[in-house]
Amino acid sequence: MNRSVSMIILSAATAAMLLIINITHGLVGGIQTIETVKVVKVEVPMVANTSTKVSAFVNELMTKRQANCLLWIFNKESHLNPNAKNPNSSAIGVGQLLESTYQNIGLKHSADPFAQVVASIAYISRHYGSDGACAAKAFWLTHSYY
Repeated sequence: MNRSVSMIILSAATAAMLLIINITHGLVGGIQTIETVKVVKVEVPMVANTSTKVSAFVNELMTKRQANCLLWIFNKESHLNPNAKNPNSSAIGVGQLLESTYQNIGLKHSADPFAQVVASIAYISRHYGSDGACAAKAFWLTHSYY
């Protein structure tokens, strides 16, 4: 399958959140700063679906162990569907974050799956600390949510 390098341009707010996460918890890497915008180069199939692009993005941002844990959570929560909506709560998107969770981390919900990933990482890094996504996965295994 033909592969291309996709450039994912994040908004200034999303880029700032990634930078804060990286400084405070060191959970993300492989990001090049260009002024106030982050550019992440991700190799994906040219006709990749959203879940493939989200997986590639997560794998580019995090260590393999943390990425595997985060993708496991995303698969359980939404099957990596940025349009997933829980009919019983305000949980929405790839990470199924609640409206109140977005407010607590200082972000607004976005339809952009990459912004949803960053918001999920922000929540996880704040709530679970240095073991991040793997600590969240361990919690999920016991409680069926993170």
